Amino acid sequence: MAKAHSKLKLTTDKAPAPQPNERFYTIGYVPQGIKPNPRPQLTIKGRWLEQIGFYVGSPVIIKIEQGKLVIELAMQF
Repeated sequence: MAKAHSKLKLTTDKAPAPQPNERFYTIGYVPQGIKPNPRPQLTIKGRWLEQIGFYVGSPVIIKIEQGKLVIELAMQF
C-alpha cells in the first residue's frame, strides 16, 4: 500500500512509440449517380504522413506497376 504522503513519479523521458511501416486501406469508389461502373478511389490520410515528410501541398509522383503503387515526394527546384 502507498504511504500517506507519497507522490506519483512522472516519467517524460520515454522515446516516442515506433510507427508501423505498413498501413492497411480499402479501395472505395467515386459515386457517379446512376451511371454504372463506379471509379475506384483510394484516400490516404493521417498525421503519420507528416511524420515521414509528406506535408499538405507537397507534390508527389505516383509510380504505377501491376498490383503496386509507389508514392514518392517530387523533387522541387
